[in-house]
Amino acid sequence: MKLETIEKIFNFLEEKEGKEIPHNLAKSIEKLKFIEELENHPDGKQYRYEGDLNLSYSKITKLPNDLYIDGWLNLGLCKQLTKLPDKLYASTVIYLKGCTQLTKLPDYLYVGTNLYLEQTNIEEFPNNLYVGGDLYINNTPLERKYTNKQIRDIVTSTGGKIIGDIIKL
Repeated sequence: MKLETIEKIFNFLEEKEGKEIPHNLAKSIEKLKFIEELENHPDGKQYRYEGDLNLSYSKITKLPNDLYIDGWLNLGLCKQLTKLPDKLYASTVIYLKGCTQLTKLPDYLYVGTNLYLEQTNIEEFPNNLYVGGDLYINNTPLERKYTNKQIRDIVTSTGGKIIGDIIKL
């Protein structure tokens, strides 16, 4: 069922039947609208999402530039995702586990706490990477290519910082 149809049904129930739509349902509709907008985005606009955004398992191939998530961004197992946006900010976690088409991180990537890169094909670190917590690199080319000290040195030399641990399991 299309989002537009779902909205019409809820509007009818509210207006004609006097039924109040539960808050969690309204929030879900808001999230669906945002996801639909992301999939059909014109660049040149800042996209801001308040709260956690779970796009895991979606068929999204890219996200718009200048994306600000005030919460957690879950892109786990988005197997068709080929590019992350320039100016990507997440106030807590970015979860990319299993994004097998992803080979590069954008410059100036900001992650408030943990960054999960497991089972991706990321091969190098971007300029000015900031990770406020732990960096997980299990089953990536990075794990095999660099020691933890080398990773910290590379990230620091480009203006970035990793506050927590670098996790290789």
